[in-house]
Amino acid sequence: MLLLSERLRQIPILSLQTGSPLAHTASPIIDPRRLNIVAFYCEGPLLDENPSVLHTADIREYSDIGIIVNGNEDLMPPDDLVRLQEIIDFKFELIGIRVIDDHKTKLGKVIDYVVDAQSFMIQKITVKPPLIRSIKESELVIDRHQIVEITDECIVVKAPSVTQDSGTPHDVTFHNPFRKHGPQIEG
Repeated sequence: MLLLSERLRQIPILSLQTGSPLAHTASPIIDPRRLNIVAFYCEGPLLDENPSVLHTADIREYSDIGIIVNGNEDLMPPDDLVRLQEIIDFKFELIGIRVIDDHKTKLGKVIDYVVDAQSFMIQKITVKPPLIRSIKESELVIDRHQIVEITDECIVVKAPSVTQDSGTPHDVTFHNPFRKHGPQIEG
């Protein structure tokens, strides 16, 4: 199932053991090297430490009622996650980052993205063009396979490779099979 990024914020986190809400998601922690969500910051009154972190590997299921985890022990303080600390230190924010193509043409800024709910891989990004270009284009949707490079400042995507036709040839004659050849009699 594909989800817009806004559907991943303020989602209740439910315990499989008790069935009760433990917390809710605040913001995702995105690994820019693989372009996937590796964890979520979580907030809530029942947490031992605010904010806590929920690793996506600990999510049992994503459903309409929320994110289901085994229990409260799956929500950990950020300091306890040594392997995740490197990604947290990146402080990568996908929303608002500039997008350019490989010819250095500015395409705009990321305003949204689409995530696969099973793997938490970001599948597509939505880009809002600059003001002048937004007159003729509303938004661009870019697939993850079109992304060439991700840096701290921008995302580089493949430029479209459209070959332009020189137009219609001038020497082509069209034969209409429904029209008789020769003079027509008016009658």
